[in-house]
This record gives sequence, C-alpha cells and structure tokens, in this order.
Amino acid sequence: MSRSYTATDFFQGPQLAMAEAIERNDMEALRQGAEHGIDLHARGDKQITLMWFALLQENTDAIRTLVELGVHPNESPVEGGGTPLGQALRKPGTEYLNAMLDGGLSPNDSAGNDGSDTGYPLIFRAITSGTLEHIKLLVEHGVDIHYRLDDGKGSNPFDISTTGTKPEIAMYLLEQGADPHIHLSTGVTTAWGVHLKIRDLQPGPMRDQFIQLRDMMIERGVEFPPPSPIEVREQMRAEGLTPVVPSGLER
Repeated sequence: MSRSYTATDFFQGPQLAMAEAIERNDMEALRQGAEHGIDLHARGDKQITLMWFALLQENTDAIRTLVELGVHPNESPVEGGGTPLGQALRKPGTEYLNAMLDGGLSPNDSAGNDGSDTGYPLIFRAITSGTLEHIKLLVEHGVDIHYRLDDGKGSNPFDISTTGTKPEIAMYLLEQGADPHIHLSTGVTTAWGVHLKIRDLQPGPMRDQFIQLRDMMIERGVEFPPPSPIEVREQMRAEGLTPVVPSGLER
C-alpha cells in the first residue's frame, strides 16, 4: 500500500474525477458521480479500479462509500494482488475490512473473485488469510460461525480453524459457542485432527496452544483420545448413515 500514487497515474475521464474525489476525501462527489451514472467498477491503467485506488490511498471513508454505492470488494482481481477484499484480510489491521462491513458487505458474504455468488463464505477466508482480530470483527457483525460447507465433507469454521497454525481462532470460536462435536462425512472428527496436531508438533508454544484447545474441548464433553475415522465410520453405519470412504481405503 502506498499513497504516493495519484489519480492521474491510473485514470482519465469520469473515473479520474472520482479518483480525485477519493484523494481529497470528498464522499459527496463520489455519491453524485454514482447518481450521474459514472461507472465505479471501471478499470484504469494497470487494471486499477476506484476501490483499489481507495486502498492505495488508505482511505477507509472511500472504501466504505464505494461499498455503499454497490462496488463489491471481492471483484476486480489484479495479477499478484488478488482482490480488495483479499487485501483487507491480509492486512494485519482490521480497518479495511471494518470499512467494507460498515459499507454493507455481509459478514456471511460468499462472492467469488468476479463478484458472483461462487466463493467461500467470508469467515473461511478470514480463518485462512486473516487474524483472530478479523474473526472477532466478523463475529461482532453477526457472522454465522456454524455454517457447513457443501464440499462433500461438511466442513465448518471451527473444524477449519483447527487445521492450520492459528489455534487461537479455534479457541475463540469455542468461546463463542461453536460446536466441538464435529465429524465430517468422512468420519474424521475435529477432535481427531487436534489429537494428531498435538501428537506431531514439536514441544513449544504452538503445541501448548493446541493442548489448551484440547482441554477446552474436553470441558465441553469431547472424548480424548478420540475415536479414529475408521471407528467413526463404523458408528455412522450403525446409525444407518453412509460415510464417505476416502480414496484408497476399504472402510
């Protein structure tokens, strides 16, 4: 991010006037431009859009206003930079994401890179690319922490949060009421994943956090050591369910 770029570096015509409004923080001019039919989605030089320019200017008022005016922050990807929403999630601070949410971006948004409804829900992207503070902000805005993906396994935010290197997010989701008794259609439980993490990690802060997560799950009635996926699949069959057997396995 750099404010050294100016409107004339990227735009001309009506979009130049809008970019100059962003430079001087004139939100009324942005709104008037939208009312007069100026295309707020158009790309300028180097594929930059007005939303990208607002990010380059570090102008959260403009980011918020552009979302209010119908610019989806997950559209207009640029090579090597992703989308404005992706940039907001990668930034250590939450000010850009906060501006987008305040502008009307749904905390449960699932738009793809072209703005169509084909992407992963925002909370999954925040778990992967963001920080605990991004997750807290989404929770404050009413995100559904119990969402189950239609990915053939039934993954949910809590389960996904235990698979990486951010156990602090998993612990926070538990505190917010996430269900710790999750098993996917493959018979793999969240507890099994945490069990393997603790088994495989070297002693240190990360392993200590996963042990803390395990203890929180035990407090909520989760069995440790947990049953293996093979055992869970057998339990599912006994209940009349048909588990998804991973490729290469018989049961």
